[in-house]
Amino acid sequence: MNTFGELFRLTTFGESHGVALGAVIDGCPAGVALTTAHLQAALDRRRPGQSAVTTSRAEADRVELLSGVYEDKTLGTPIAAVVRNQDARSQDYAALAKEDRPGHADKVWRERFKHRDPRGGGRTSGRETLSRVIGGAVADALLAREVPALSVVGWVSQVGPLGAPTPGPGLTRAQVDAHATRCPDAAAAQAMEARILQAKSAGDSLGGAVTVRVEGLPAGLGEPVFGKLKARLASALAGVGAVTGVVWGPAELLSRLERPGSQFHAARPDGRPGDVYGGIQGGLSNGEPLQVQVLFKPPATLGSHAKQGRHDPCILPRAVPVVEAMVSLALADAWLLFLARPHRP
Repeated sequence: MNTFGELFRLTTFGESHGVALGAVIDGCPAGVALTTAHLQAALDRRRPGQSAVTTSRAEADRVELLSGVYEDKTLGTPIAAVVRNQDARSQDYAALAKEDRPGHADKVWRERFKHRDPRGGGRTSGRETLSRVIGGAVADALLAREVPALSVVGWVSQVGPLGAPTPGPGLTRAQVDAHATRCPDAAAAQAMEARILQAKSAGDSLGGAVTVRVEGLPAGLGEPVFGKLKARLASALAGVGAVTGVVWGPAELLSRLERPGSQFHAARPDGRPGDVYGGIQGGLSNGEPLQVQVLFKPPATLGSHAKQGRHDPCILPRAVPVVEAMVSLALADAWLLFLARPHRP
């Protein structure tokens, strides 16, 4: 299962220390504005070595666009792109060929396939997510043409025990990227950075949460029974390594679950339902901002392995563009399904 989507399909390939990793996007309509620079900008937000709180692996992640685009527009044919590995240093992982890391896929991969690539985690490495970011960039380009008002913006909302206030509407990716931790609240970002650096020096790691908000999403995307938009997004997000949970709606939703229905479903002053559904009702988008919190466990590489190799002590800052990409991929697929299937009398 290396392909995601029904009509808008992403196939990823490659290993962490192989020759290259890449993506093939099939089903993107013709005429969508797309350039190598567009893909590169997306990859630059995910690449390693961005700051002291990320891995020191020095990969420029320069993308090569191989097919599917002519004169800066998609052709409607498969779009293929690759990123070649340049700074693998596979010798750093020699011990892992026989020693399984707790919490990682080493043991179960060997039991399932009887053979694996231990260098940097092979196919199970977080480096595979660069292929998803490529796909997400193409999805963003399609959505920008089809639904210009739509925006998909994620941010780090929690690192370990440290949380951050929820930003107001209209948040941009540039505002998020202004902080190394990708938490848009300056005070919380500073505290998170200090906590991550402390864990890094101790050979430890931290988990937390990334929140994604989608604004400008039209009503009616998804299916009312199987194929609910909530289920499609949950599948997309849970398929990201280290994700341990998905929570819908605003940050205060969990506390609202303690209230009776008369309060939980209370209408707002304008008469519309309260913002407690995360933008989805009955399996369909309802036109409200769609918000989802994605929970991440701490990275599994610890102690001497963490200190000797090059690992993220907290993957959350670099997970933001990956989570955004998966949401965009799911929405692009849902949009094409919306256009293809009967939805009007």
